[in-house]
Amino acid sequence: MDDREWMYTGRSSKGECTDEWIAKTQAFLKQAFANTKGVPTTFCPCAVCDNRKRQTEVVMGKHLVRNGFTENYTRWTRHGEAVDRVRDEVVRQRIQAFDDDAGVGDMLDDYGEAHFNDVPREEELEATGKGLL
Repeated sequence: MDDREWMYTGRSSKGECTDEWIAKTQAFLKQAFANTKGVPTTFCPCAVCDNRKRQTEVVMGKHLVRNGFTENYTRWTRHGEAVDRVRDEVVRQRIQAFDDDAGVGDMLDDYGEAHFNDVPREEELEATGKGLL
């Protein structure tokens, strides 16, 4: 996923936008409407519409300048990014988190308790006279 910090740092609350924000927002609009297959509207990701209302490209551009992007919309699943890619990234993160620790210490403790708690310790054997010698 590309760095999408520009979506939130390139536009002030007064609607003033950096050149980067304008250029990347225009690229976003182009991508979003390239995937509409001839339909003149798509979901507007502005903070007010929140990907719930469909707008034309012109109206959506005005909304984004006026309202900014909806919070945390850094994966453009409604605008051409594959949902499977998002799912794969989530699964990959979970696997990585599992691999980092994987609970190996807990598993070894559980194994030890399950298999060795019933076996008398050497001190116990000596005390009862049932030592190995």
